Amino acid sequence: MFKLWRATRGWKLPFLGLITLSFALFTVLSRAQVPPKVPDVTPPEKTFERAIAGIGVIEPKGELISIGTEIPGLVTAVPVKAGDRVNEGDPLFSLDMRDIDAQIATYETVLESAKISAADAADKFKLIQDVRNPQSVSKDEYNRGKFAAEFALSQVKQAEAQLEQARTTKERMVIRAPSAGTILDVNIRPGEYAPAGVLSQPLIRMGDLSTLHVRVEIDEENAGRLSKTAKAEGLLRGVTDKTYPLTFVRVEPYVEPKQNLAVSGQRVDTRVLQILYALPADTGGLYTGQQMDVFIEETRGPE
Repeated sequence: MFKLWRATRGWKLPFLGLITLSFALFTVLSRAQVPPKVPDVTPPEKTFERAIAGIGVIEPKGELISIGTEIPGLVTAVPVKAGDRVNEGDPLFSLDMRDIDAQIATYETVLESAKISAADAADKFKLIQDVRNPQSVSKDEYNRGKFAAEFALSQVKQAEAQLEQARTTKERMVIRAPSAGTILDVNIRPGEYAPAGVLSQPLIRMGDLSTLHVRVEIDEENAGRLSKTAKAEGLLRGVTDKTYPLTFVRVEPYVEPKQNLAVSGQRVDTRVLQILYALPADTGGLYTGQQMDVFIEETRGPE
């Protein structure tokens, strides 16, 4: 037996290696072939011979309007909802007015009392003025009557000013639309507390949707190649079979850090120039906030 092992040990190890290699090769070849991954959406193609590309975001004409309140308080009514059309001055939401109503009632009472006191002081001073014999009224008495009438009148004016201020405050507790437009987003409900100041999430967003604009960000190194008269077109992200002609509106002459990143790993220290273009009027199915791939024809040749 030992002699047989010694006689065959020279080819056993290569034989075992060949079996192992064959098994590994069979395992690899028997795996299902993974077809090459095809992108779900064809990347957009430029229709111009030379073009400057940028990312645009659809926004209302006149930009988004973020509605807030300068007076904090409890919300009692929100008569609007997303999608509603409003005119300038229409109420958007109201705050609790019980405290201010009580102040107004108090100031109205104070005003009435001040008017009575002023009338009484004026009558007394008139009696002094109507005395036929001036020597029967001392100068001191005359001055006291005059100053009392003037002071009472000033108290009336002060009460009127306080009442007017309270009524103005009450009016400010009804937050109204600053212009005509469409309600885009409502983030406040009756019973919630509305804080004052600038908020990261506005209480209400609105804008004029009569014409949609596209705010396009162009890298600063391409700014010198732009022309206001150049043709431009946009495509919705992920939709390559429909283009929208764009009309130049204006350039915002301030280069700022890039906000809209094409990919998650893109550098955020890129600075961009923002350009506004108008979409055609008959662009149904487009919404504010959607992103577009925008191509602007480069009219200047390469230097």
